[in-house]
Amino acid sequence: MTEHSKADDARKGLIDSVKGRTKEIVGALTHNDSLATEGQLEQTQAKERKEANSIEAVADAEADRAHVEAAEARVEGTQERSAVNAQAAAVETSVRQEQGAQRRAAEQAGQQDAAREKTKAELEAEAKVQRAKAEERDEIDSAAEEVVDAVDDHLAAAQEASSAEAEADRTRQKADELTNEADLP
Repeated sequence: MTEHSKADDARKGLIDSVKGRTKEIVGALTHNDSLATEGQLEQTQAKERKEANSIEAVADAEADRAHVEAAEARVEGTQERSAVNAQAAAVETSVRQEQGAQRRAAEQAGQQDAAREKTKAELEAEAKVQRAKAEERDEIDSAAEEVVDAVDDHLAAAQEASSAEAEADRTRQKADELTNEADLP
């Protein structure tokens, strides 16, 4: 519902409330129970329309908040993935540099000694790479879970907002039906 139609509904509700109160007072003063009852009905309709507008405004606010939270979660997930990737790249660079240094030292120590040291260095480096990759996977999994949780929260909030809008529409429809019934002779 647009802001313009919300304002129109608010004005219509106020006018209906004033008309209803006026009819109720005139009906009471003239002892016209039908007019007094019609006035009370119009006041009830105006009250229900106001409640429907309030429910819809809350639903709109909740939907907006859910969109903002989802966007923030996506940004945070992207930032975390970037940080994890940068950290993994730094670890790999460090590991590669360490491997190169160990290889050079092993070659200088001798052929037989070099083969033993090279194997040991490669195993250690591979273990470090495996640990770094495992840490990276854990951090990516954690970031993905946070994004999934944020999306779930967003979907729940959107569903609540949709339910609230539906409730507002039902209440507004009931108010319109009461208005139509009141307008009948």
